Amino acid sequence: MSECARALNMMSEFVDGELGAEQSAWFKEHLEVCAECRVALSEFTRIDNQLTAWGQRLSPPAKAREQLAARLALFPVQPRAIRWMPVAAVASIAAALVLAVIPPHEKPVPVDREAAAAFVEIPYLPPLDPRENSTIVRMNIRVAALIAAGYRVAADPDTVVPADVLVGEDGRAHAVRVLSGIEWKGTGD
Repeated sequence: MSECARALNMMSEFVDGELGAEQSAWFKEHLEVCAECRVALSEFTRIDNQLTAWGQRLSPPAKAREQLAARLALFPVQPRAIRWMPVAAVASIAAALVLAVIPPHEKPVPVDREAAAAFVEIPYLPPLDPRENSTIVRMNIRVAALIAAGYRVAADPDTVVPADVLVGEDGRAHAVRVLSGIEWKGTGD
């Protein structure tokens, strides 16, 4: 790097007073022998001073924040409206999944209340946050869908079983509780 390029790289720090003693001394010595760098420093300082002046003119007057807060306090706080579009989208997706999972010609396996197990988290998904609101949705699910989701189930893949699905605020299913007497082996490896 040439001495002039080094000096140009140091100008901003020099003008702001951020150069160390050794670098500042070198910079001043270079300015004594280099007319081009003196002109560049003069122009740089002029532009820096103009920008600083513009910034001071643009800064808000004293107590501007307090005045704005006082004006905003005059307006009543409106409750936030519920946005129904995302809710409707999640409901329609859930309905489509239910229709896709249950074939019309098959009868679901009856609910066996004694065989109902606890919820088992769906593998490969992050667990439900304990502070997150969730909903339990009762639906009939094909065993093949459970196997595809990573569960180990010893039953005919075409069998349809009743299950409770734990759905989080994000609309994703996080856990399943099968309500029939199929052989449930938990999740895959």
